Amino acid sequence: MSSPRRYFLQLHFVPPFHDAPALRSHIEAIFDGDLQGADKIASSRYAKVFRFEAEIKGEARAFYYKEFLFRNFRDRLSVLFRPSRAMRAWRGSRLLIDHGFDTAPPVCVGEDRRFGVVRRNLMITESIPDVLELADYPDHEPATQEHGAVSRKRRFLKEYGRVIGRLHREGIFQGDLRERNILVRNGDPPKFYLIDNERTRRYRNLPDRKRLKNLVQANMYPFTGITRTDRVRFFCAYLEENPSLIPRKKVWMKNILRKTRFRLRKKGRL
Repeated sequence: MSSPRRYFLQLHFVPPFHDAPALRSHIEAIFDGDLQGADKIASSRYAKVFRFEAEIKGEARAFYYKEFLFRNFRDRLSVLFRPSRAMRAWRGSRLLIDHGFDTAPPVCVGEDRRFGVVRRNLMITESIPDVLELADYPDHEPATQEHGAVSRKRRFLKEYGRVIGRLHREGIFQGDLRERNILVRNGDPPKFYLIDNERTRRYRNLPDRKRLKNLVQANMYPFTGITRTDRVRFFCAYLEENPSLIPRKKVWMKNILRKTRFRLRKKGRL
């Protein structure tokens, strides 16, 4: 028998998932605690993430269910004054898509409301095939002088710099640009997907502190063999999309490298 809890859950789908009863059924089952056919995915303590498959028009497709958990009492109260975490993540993903960036395709956002107050909230995204987290991306650009590997590394960093540069050119700040939130698909050039967009937002004029924060986060490469020169190459590619920073590029580069070294030491990578 279905739990009555599900009847407070409102699900909002994007086309073509409006008419997908198998998908809705899977989501409601996970929401009710029935995890049959769902694989738990490692996540932060403030989220529950599961991977599952559902049939869409005769085709088995993979999805991710992410339920956002309240961090504390203050977090619970915040939904009285602003959108839920799931709704903010949904809007952040749509913002990226609308401006030509790649992210996990948003499928559905759901909220369990009681007397108008959000009690639980979740978001469903479709799985992206053939990608790896940047943190787990194979170090195919090792510390070697082999010409092909060096060239690939340089192309990788240049494309990465351009993507972050375009993001900032559009005034967009990705609030959690850590390596676990960047997915990479191999190619020439590689393709980058920005996920976990709860704090992604667009500014009319992107504040310098937001720009700097993203640039430091983006410089936390997990690869070995990344040199100071490589980081400069990344920043030069970034500047191609943000030429207004060129007159102060030395100041920006100094600040980025200083803060990046500090964070790398803190994480034991230097």
